[in-house]
Amino acid sequence: MKHILLAASLCVAQVLAADWATQSIDNPDSPGKAVLITKDGKPVARFVHGDGQKKPFLHVYGAQGELLTNGGLDKSGKDAGKFPHHRGIYIGWKITGAGGTYDLWHLHKGEVMTVKSIAPAKVDAQGVTLVATIEWRTGKAAKEDVLLLTETRTQRITQDAAGRTQVDFQTRLEAAVDLALGGDLQHAGCHFRAHNEVADQHAGKTVYLWEPAGKAEGSGKVVSSEFKWSQLRFPIGKNWYTATQYNAPANPVEELSWRDYGRFGFFFKRDLKKSESQSLAYRFVIEPSQAPAGGPNKLSDAQAAAARAQSNKAHQQFTTETARP
Repeated sequence: MKHILLAASLCVAQVLAADWATQSIDNPDSPGKAVLITKDGKPVARFVHGDGQKKPFLHVYGAQGELLTNGGLDKSGKDAGKFPHHRGIYIGWKITGAGGTYDLWHLHKGEVMTVKSIAPAKVDAQGVTLVATIEWRTGKAAKEDVLLLTETRTQRITQDAAGRTQVDFQTRLEAAVDLALGGDLQHAGCHFRAHNEVADQHAGKTVYLWEPAGKAEGSGKVVSSEFKWSQLRFPIGKNWYTATQYNAPANPVEELSWRDYGRFGFFFKRDLKKSESQSLAYRFVIEPSQAPAGGPNKLSDAQAAAARAQSNKAHQQFTTETARP
């Protein structure tokens, strides 16, 4: 009887773990390769990298299997849509070092982010963990291709029964030379970019919230050293979604960048000596939502209050989890 119960338990565990799967594929809508992450056979996320891609990034899918994030390229590898250098969940800076300044955000002068390796995915009953080693290099932007820093990017993807996709984005940037992470908040940091449909058709409909209020300095710039989270509400097709970026308390942060076409993220500057490193931890939560009920690009008071209460509670949970040894 014990053997029967043990066998049954093992079968249940295998079924639960089998809900999640990964598959290495040719990237379907632009050049390069991808790791497709599925739950119950449905796409949840896709890590894009490889030849033809300037920077690795994470696509996220919606409840109906629609892409919620921007890819930036067409199948031939040409720029597609508005601001194509903004892609999914991604990171970058303008870096001064190795005798020059190199734009590891746009990467339009030959700079490159090269995925050197992806560890075997860890798949369990709750989700998938991907760990990639990425080299940020001067590429053709310098007379000699120089390694600027090595990034170790860990992405943990989970999803609950309500279709709320969580991406825990942890990265370690280790300087290969003395350098400065610089640029400006609109062109550096760790960001989320919604699908180009938002820029083309819905830019006047997006809504942002953030905590704390900070100090607004012009359109799309808010200054604070204590940001907890920022949230975008946006439509894709007939569906509405929110994307919230949670900031770990240990992260350096100076400014919040946001744009009505669906890009936002946190920014800071930092000098690193050779072999010094900067670790960062963010959590992105993308979930089905409701259309703003307070008028064009405006939440009702009840919607705003509910969103703030939920996001503050979720940030406290994130803070507790990141503080654990």
